[in-house]
Amino acid sequence: MAEIVAAAAAVHAPQLLSRPAHEELDKLDKSTDALVAFGAAIEAAQPDAVLVIGLDHLETFWLEAVPTFTMVVSQECEAHYMEQRMRKQVHTEVAVDLLKKVIADGFDVTYSQEAVLGHAFLTPFKYILGQTDAPVVPLLVNTYLPPIPSPRRCYELGRAIGRALDTRDERIAIIASGGMSHFPGTSRYLAPNYEFDRWVVQEAAAGRYQELLDLTPVNLDEVGESELLTWFVLLGIIGELPGHLLSYQELAHHGQGVVQFLPEPAEGTVHEASRETSVPKYGGYEFTSEDYIYYKFPEPESLPLNRFLHRLIVEEDLRDDYARDAEAVITASGLAARFQEALRQPGFDALVEAGAHPLLALSSRQVVRLATDSLAAGTAS
Repeated sequence: MAEIVAAAAAVHAPQLLSRPAHEELDKLDKSTDALVAFGAAIEAAQPDAVLVIGLDHLETFWLEAVPTFTMVVSQECEAHYMEQRMRKQVHTEVAVDLLKKVIADGFDVTYSQEAVLGHAFLTPFKYILGQTDAPVVPLLVNTYLPPIPSPRRCYELGRAIGRALDTRDERIAIIASGGMSHFPGTSRYLAPNYEFDRWVVQEAAAGRYQELLDLTPVNLDEVGESELLTWFVLLGIIGELPGHLLSYQELAHHGQGVVQFLPEPAEGTVHEASRETSVPKYGGYEFTSEDYIYYKFPEPESLPLNRFLHRLIVEEDLRDDYARDAEAVITASGLAARFQEALRQPGFDALVEAGAHPLLALSSRQVVRLATDSLAAGTAS
């Protein structure tokens, strides 16, 4: 029987990698410090493999295919964000065995032998696994492209993975890479639901998961918590263990949390919020929506605009050209006039209204801003 020697749910916000000057850098430092602390726990535990449960911000599969769950079974994997890249060895034998066994257990999991992973993997690779050579087993969960799986379905996948691990004898560490309340690329970008986060932490600290699992995908969308789906896979593997909050930071756009379940954190490293016991259900929030509000199904007619935004994110030359002369690139894009006009508007609201997926709208604006700053700095020097 495999032994779970370390387990945590951890933030992966791209700002932890890019560290823009306009962010609250002290809060980013507290988040990365907590990630590094969990990394030290993993290094001390000496796992044979690290299961990294992450997600896709339309960086890996794009819209040609949107799998619900994907196991990466290549010999190596690469994670990237803009110019930052890291490669990790994959424990292919464990990955393939888990894939076969969870499919036999009733889960139709996709697999990939050449997926390029995004910042949901690069952040833990850099800050948590930077000091360990343990190979990884990457698992992706679809959290942003409806229809998405339910919390309970993700939990049941975790239970199936746990049953598969019961047939093995490795020492396994687990990272659930996913943020707490945030609404990237939407009109609520600057209005995270911190109170809902406090309730999630309270329930996790008590090892009490049932009300969390009763949430629906639409509920998660309404409170900006869809990335908790990676947490639910982790919870299914480890069972009802209490969690210990290492860090929680309220950024203007994001509740950033790091919750360690195994091993027991050292005395003095647990955040005070781990001991809260009086946060009302859902942090006092009352759900009202019966359908997705923020991350809706991307209608096929918007594909040309979404494809262009995706290219800005992943193609450095196009991004630099856009940073130098956005109007020239927009005019030459061949996009419909309404899409071109949306690109000319500041922010991302016009893009989303025109049919852009909010993540692509926000991410493209962020990377262009960073490219513009980099070009300006190069000119100044």
